[in-house]
Amino acid sequence: MQHKMAMTKNVRRFLAAVHELRDRPFGVEGMGLLFGIPGEGKSTTVAYATNAMNGIFVRAMSSWTVTTMMGALMVELGYEPLYRIAPMANTVTQALMEEPRPIFVDEADYLFRQPQMVDTLRDIYDVTGSPVILIGMELMARKIRTNGRFARRITQWIEFKGIDLADARVLADTMCEVGIDDVLLAYIHKEACANIGRMSTALSKVETFGKTNGMGLVTMDHWGDRPLFYDQPDFTKRGK
Repeated sequence: MQHKMAMTKNVRRFLAAVHELRDRPFGVEGMGLLFGIPGEGKSTTVAYATNAMNGIFVRAMSSWTVTTMMGALMVELGYEPLYRIAPMANTVTQALMEEPRPIFVDEADYLFRQPQMVDTLRDIYDVTGSPVILIGMELMARKIRTNGRFARRITQWIEFKGIDLADARVLADTMCEVGIDDVLLAYIHKEACANIGRMSTALSKVETFGKTNGMGLVTMDHWGDRPLFYDQPDFTKRGK
């Protein structure tokens, strides 16, 4: 598989949204939210955007506190973490005021377990004006909508949904080193329920099959009824 970014409609929409946040006119709020079910390509897209836009990327964890969140931001900015929150907040805000950079927070659902983490992140945004983009599940989007102080700052709500067949072709042509026949691609798209993560898994298996057998193009007849995914066995179907 080739390590290239497939420019699907979801990816292009997200990149356009971040550009709007970064280049927004004075007086327009600059926070964004990327949400969707697992496997829709959110994390991969954010990693690409972070590199392309000189962004700051942190991944929230279930064990996070305000101190660990600030420590992660310090490290991303090239500083050693400190033991107190206030000095770290001062360092982070000063650095971002000198060089505004977008902040991407993956797995941001964890932030809402401690309101102080959300409030601290909002303070950083308010002081620096640097765009802040949260990435998480649909449930997080619902929570934010009920938080008026936070929701009003979000001007870009981007939901990643399943890709269409045209984007499936973009994905296959970008990633695969063997050709994938249209009929086989449509079958993969259907079996993966348009989920780009599952499609990537299936395409990897098909590509390996094609390379192993010296094929330049893999068709539905070639693939047959081989399994496309690495799913766990369904033990409930087995007899006792």
